[in-house]
Amino acid sequence: MAQALTLRVVAGKHDRTACPMQIQLPWTHAVSARLCNAKTGRMIPCQVERSGNGLTLHWLVDNLKAGDTQQLRVEPCDEPANAAVRFDDDAKAGKVDVYISGKLFTAYHYGPQWVRPFLYPVIGPYGARVTRGYPVDKGAPVEAEDHPHHKSIWVAYGECGRVDNWSEEPGHGWQVHRKFVTRTPGPVFGRLVAKNDWVSASRKKQFEETREFRFFALPNGERLFDVGIAFRMSEGPVTFRDTKEGGLVSVRVATSMDVRNGGTIQNGYGGIDEAETWGQKAPWCDYSGDVDGRRVGIALMDNPDNPRYPTEWHVRDYGLMTANCFAQKCYRPERKEKGDMAFPKGSTTKWRYRILVHKGDASKGKVGTRFMDYVSPPAVRVE
Repeated sequence: MAQALTLRVVAGKHDRTACPMQIQLPWTHAVSARLCNAKTGRMIPCQVERSGNGLTLHWLVDNLKAGDTQQLRVEPCDEPANAAVRFDDDAKAGKVDVYISGKLFTAYHYGPQWVRPFLYPVIGPYGARVTRGYPVDKGAPVEAEDHPHHKSIWVAYGECGRVDNWSEEPGHGWQVHRKFVTRTPGPVFGRLVAKNDWVSASRKKQFEETREFRFFALPNGERLFDVGIAFRMSEGPVTFRDTKEGGLVSVRVATSMDVRNGGTIQNGYGGIDEAETWGQKAPWCDYSGDVDGRRVGIALMDNPDNPRYPTEWHVRDYGLMTANCFAQKCYRPERKEKGDMAFPKGSTTKWRYRILVHKGDASKGKVGTRFMDYVSPPAVRVE
């Protein structure tokens, strides 16, 4: 039987709020674990995941002030923990509903009626939808009816070689759902992994994509999830050509949140609204505005391991926010540079992002601090 362990968590220079944590355990077997604060005895939801030949423990560090430390005790358990994040697959409708603490957060739509998979609705911290309903939800209140390919939260790019896998204009490409690798519920996060083929208008396969979501069970109505994208050039080389028409993760906010309706764009370097953020590099970008009389925001965070970090942003006052690191000739035509990126046959290239749905604007949502949770989480060791 694996032995109980003591863990020491060191906050570092930042306050920590619902910060995802993980550590490799020196155990070979455990269905789950019990984790508690060694000082107070308070139980902390945790999750054990097999990784390679070992086990990884996951949990959330909450309300740990900068400079403080925390001692935790973990012991193995043979009883599975209750899942705070679960999935409900409706194959007939072509969607997977994502529930957090019993409430619908979003759904992953993958059916053949759609050009590309997307997440919709995305429910914010006060229970209202924070991404645009058009053209998916026919019963949604009247919203801006432009750019029908802007479906809530999605992944796309406009010039994959000579294939347009961004718009839905005649001759556009498609993303074809092939299968789910896993839909794993959990007490800390739920993991959804899908395989897609990116194909031309004639359905000729270009390359394969693995798309991974980790939806975390945050308290107080906030929502946090990680997105992983891996492109494998299975058929041959492909070059992503320089265009602003695309973004590897894209968000279209609810119309009431648009800058033109009183909303605010802010990036990690202090840029405000489209004039100071479009085409500019930044480690994160946030879009906030009014939904049903309350201020809410969506932050999209780049990862330092991504190609061309920090990314540039194709972000607009009309409600679009997308991470696009390829559009050099569009962003800075005076430099006469191209943002093309070539992917050789057989290669695999990965991107990772984190999305936070929060209360208030970027300041109230502490987006800068939450970004540090992502790129520089607290130190943790086994004592």
